[in-house]
Amino acid sequence: MMNKRLKQGSTFLLAVALTFPLLTLPGAKAASAINTGQKCSIEFDISGNSSELLSASIPVKLYKVASVDESGNYTGIGAFSKLDLSSVSADNLDAAAATWAERAAEAKKLLKDDTEPTTTTLTQGRGTATGLDTGLYLVDTPKVITPNYTYTFTPYLVSLPTNNYYSGNGASDDWIYDLTKEHNSAVGLKPEQHVRYGNLVINKELVDHNATFGNNATFVFQIDITTLDNKKETRIEELTFDAAGSHSVTIEKIPAGSHVTVTEVYSGASYELASAKSQETDIIANPEKETEVEFKPAEVSFINKHDGRTNGGYGVKNNFKLDENGQYQYTEPAEKN
Repeated sequence: MMNKRLKQGSTFLLAVALTFPLLTLPGAKAASAINTGQKCSIEFDISGNSSELLSASIPVKLYKVASVDESGNYTGIGAFSKLDLSSVSADNLDAAAATWAERAAEAKKLLKDDTEPTTTTLTQGRGTATGLDTGLYLVDTPKVITPNYTYTFTPYLVSLPTNNYYSGNGASDDWIYDLTKEHNSAVGLKPEQHVRYGNLVINKELVDHNATFGNNATFVFQIDITTLDNKKETRIEELTFDAAGSHSVTIEKIPAGSHVTVTEVYSGASYELASAKSQETDIIANPEKETEVEFKPAEVSFINKHDGRTNGGYGVKNNFKLDENGQYQYTEPAEKN
């Protein structure tokens, strides 16, 4: 006969959609005692995410923070001996989710350098940890770096075994030792995606310089950006020369993976292009602190030469300023005296 009563320290399944992955935590006392000697497993899944993430190898680390007895009572072990493992009411799963999220964060703070995890690596978004002892585990997934994004994962606690009684729909209160799709108990990781950024270098070579009517020659470039999620942005940049030679300008913080078209929209008063007027490239993400790699940002190059005229004057850069939404907005340039 199912025992539906709750008591301090008993275990229940806490599933919180969207905000957290499947959290299997203290809850309903099942009809039978826990077999504390039985081995357990957890199947992890991140299907439905970006192809970039699915193609990455993702290490998932599990740290045992507490043992569990036949009645479902937890006892913190090792560095986690002082972790609060008291039960919370199953009548308010939202409050329970917040409480256990805090406990997971606290458990992560208690990790020591010599705390050895069980690690499983997800490939194509799936992986299974097997041969796990019964108990309460901290699931901690390090940041994943892909070419255009970084992904972070919220740490959480999972109980082995668990039961599905509090998932409703007449679910069984039998203990589940293998958290797999077969038992509707696979753990779905919920990553948070963060855009990486890269720079664009515009190189300019001025073959010869016309100094007849002043020393300055200005060249203006329009940078049209299309991001991976098809958002569009336009920026304006300039390079000014007072003599023949080579200069460059760097445009920073462009979303990685963006396709950019750079067009020289003004070539000075008496200069002509000796290279293509428009050039295209894709933005490469700047290196993360965790990586030590040789890096070269995306770049385009333009060449100009004197066209034989003696016209003086130089261009004026349009002003595009970054607004509170992270978009560049045009403002009229100030008049020059």
